[in-house]
Amino acid sequence: MEIDSLTRHTPLKRPWKNGIAVGRAYDLMRSDLQDHLRWLQREVGFRSCRFHALFHDDMNVVQRCGDKLVYQWHHVDKIYDFLLSIGLKPFVELNPMPAALASGPDTMFFYQMNITPPRVWSEWQDLVAAFAEHCVARYGLTEVRSWNFEVWNEPNLSGFWSGNKEDYFQLYAHAARGVKSVDGALKIGGPASSKAYWLADLIEYCQRENVPIDFVSTHLYPQDEFVEHADRESSPHAAGQFFQDTVRAAKATVEASSMPHLPIHWTEWNTQLATSAKDVTWGNNRYVDSLHAGSFVARQMVELDDAAETFTYWVASDIFEEGPIPSTPFSSTYGLLTIHGLPKASGNAFRFLERLRGPRLGIKSENFLPFCGAVATQEGDSIHVLLWNDVPPEVISPVTWNEKICLKLPQFSPEKWLLTRSCIRAGAGSAFESWEAIGKPIELSPSQLDAFRVQSEPAVSFELLELAESGIEMNVTLGPNEVLHLELRACADSADQSNVLQSAEETAKLEAQLGEISRA
Repeated sequence: MEIDSLTRHTPLKRPWKNGIAVGRAYDLMRSDLQDHLRWLQREVGFRSCRFHALFHDDMNVVQRCGDKLVYQWHHVDKIYDFLLSIGLKPFVELNPMPAALASGPDTMFFYQMNITPPRVWSEWQDLVAAFAEHCVARYGLTEVRSWNFEVWNEPNLSGFWSGNKEDYFQLYAHAARGVKSVDGALKIGGPASSKAYWLADLIEYCQRENVPIDFVSTHLYPQDEFVEHADRESSPHAAGQFFQDTVRAAKATVEASSMPHLPIHWTEWNTQLATSAKDVTWGNNRYVDSLHAGSFVARQMVELDDAAETFTYWVASDIFEEGPIPSTPFSSTYGLLTIHGLPKASGNAFRFLERLRGPRLGIKSENFLPFCGAVATQEGDSIHVLLWNDVPPEVISPVTWNEKICLKLPQFSPEKWLLTRSCIRAGAGSAFESWEAIGKPIELSPSQLDAFRVQSEPAVSFELLELAESGIEMNVTLGPNEVLHLELRACADSADQSNVLQSAEETAKLEAQLGEISRA
């Protein structure tokens, strides 16, 4: 593989930075979840946060007092104040239906999120308008204009919406008119559907009925392939290609619509994989905890860099309550971090992606194996290379990738370079495999937890390289589902002593003073 530092391309768009998710609004009151988000903001730096259940009854946003609806926003304010304090804008998901407005008792999840249409449609519109008006009053119009308001969650699935498609369109229209009644520049969209359904339908409805729409949103998980197609033989997608094919097909759908320039926000996705329909599981999927997750994140977020406005990973942390919050060190739950705040392979992959700043460099290779890839960028004096070997679980005989890399540099470049290798592999950047190997204990002692904290960090090594006639040469080896980050920096002058900036005379005087015989 040849990386040419003289060939520059536009920087990566990095749509994955535009969103991270949390399971439900009320969980954001928890200090451990807040700590996990702070860690992610320090290490990665996402731009917005999406979550369910903003209007759940535990948020106490609306009560019926006689024939009046009374609103209060105390819990909402605490959550939004916290998010904004750590640099996260709300990506507002307008749901569920508060009991005071709901037409029925149907609920979803452990925390019983009401999924029914409103009894009176105008009351839903009034709630949304009151909420948007409050946000503008508290945070300012300029700030709230930078948010996105998304109507509901996966209404094409009966578990999330007890109405039909036409009912959802009515729900959307009333919400959109409620938001726009506060300010026409506030951004509203949907349908937040599963598997890219209803995108063209919603666009056509809004065009026909003159309903505002500023973006479309949808969700996708790689195991959705086996929801749609029971086995590999019936799938039209090559192994490992379903996710990318579906994302690009959605982009083509929007571009072919009457509103071809609408932004596309993928407001849920993660690394839940399967090998067949019988393996599909939403609550105990090892592929969100294991090494596979890191390579999937690295590959998809680089190769789909130009395919959408946003990719919001579902979710930040295993402090997550669709069922009861898990209590085991690893639980095959959705988070980038475990309940103890340990980064999984997926979380570490995002840390590597964050380093890819500056223009992309040209890459040539005739030796890329299936599912393997690389990207290189340069910012200032640092050159960063990310490589992955993302083998889907349905591939029976995965292979190791051995590659020789030559980095071409400008004439008169420094002769010595420091190479820092950071690798996500089992036992280093992915501690899940070690936990499996010791029998999946329910609890860890403090010393065991410390050991797993070490194993959750990528393996790091250093190498001093000298400039050859062809450039800087490196050999890399990547096992199945491993991810490797390389950083190259020209060596600075070395120092033989800590006080190199002091004069010899000053140094001698200080040494004498520190070594004086004590006075009586």
